[in-house]
Amino acid sequence: MATYKEIKGTSIEVVSSDPSNPQLGQIWYNSTSNTLKAQQFVAAGSWATGGNLNVARLGLAGAGTQTAGLAFGGEPVAGQTEEYNGSSWTAQTAMSNGRKYLTGCGTQTAGLAAGGADTVPNQTTEEYNGSSWTSGGTMGTGVQKGGAAGVQTASLAFGGAPTQNKTEEYDGSSWTGGGNLGTGRYNLAGAGTQTAGLAFGGNSPSLSPENTTSTEEYNGSSWTAGGNLNTARFGLGGAGTQTSALAFGGKVTDPGTTATEEYNGTAWTTVNSMNVARRYLGGAGASKTSALAFGGKNSPANPDEKTNSTEEFTGNAPATVTISGS
Repeated sequence: MATYKEIKGTSIEVVSSDPSNPQLGQIWYNSTSNTLKAQQFVAAGSWATGGNLNVARLGLAGAGTQTAGLAFGGEPVAGQTEEYNGSSWTAQTAMSNGRKYLTGCGTQTAGLAAGGADTVPNQTTEEYNGSSWTSGGTMGTGVQKGGAAGVQTASLAFGGAPTQNKTEEYDGSSWTGGGNLGTGRYNLAGAGTQTAGLAFGGNSPSLSPENTTSTEEYNGSSWTAGGNLNTARFGLGGAGTQTSALAFGGKVTDPGTTATEEYNGTAWTTVNSMNVARRYLGGAGASKTSALAFGGKNSPANPDEKTNSTEEFTGNAPATVTISGS
């Protein structure tokens, strides 16, 4: 059997106390405790209940992070805006143009709301500065139920109804056309940046089956196929980056799903499920290890049902473990 030194080219380090900042995958022998230890991921990510939205709604959008989140739009109170501080939501200045099934990205103090519908899909863009909304550049095409990625001054909007495969890029003042999605769809989710975007899930009558597992990656000009979701769904939430994303919730069959998956830039892995099944929810978060899910719809029997439930996802975290000892 090969030794550790033959495999790694170095011997296991012997120390009298554990390293203060060990690297993932590092192995050492603690001579004081006579134990062999390693730094590795030890637990799957999980969801925990957070503070409820003040206004229950579906078809809303989100931005920001788990401890500085932003929720806006949706129905029935289409202009309602709320900020999350990691434990509770606080009502803020309403949007100028209230609408549902819009898309959003950015941060809590520099958020972006694009598209959506009041009665028909619109081209409206609004920018949030941490206290109020102002009008931004008009989209080239009115769209609802699309996806988004990026920040207020460099964002990406893609998919949605009725265009389904169109992409637009925003520079903080105006929208220009980008490369089309390979798989046209709406009710999809997004993550990442304008030059490293991610689109996943969604549905379209042109697809068979109608729900899709399709994932695509954007490089600033064009989309290419990524690893497929394990669970095909639409109306899902998303968070993170192109190489560290989280997909959660959505609709597979009524009433909705709790399914959660992590993306590493190549493939999706199923992780612990949400506590509340829902679709048409809002999502926020900087990576697959720290995300926020809020609002949405659960009951297929009640078309007017909405939830104010919020959940926080904490992903795998490195920890020191004992491999063996005496």
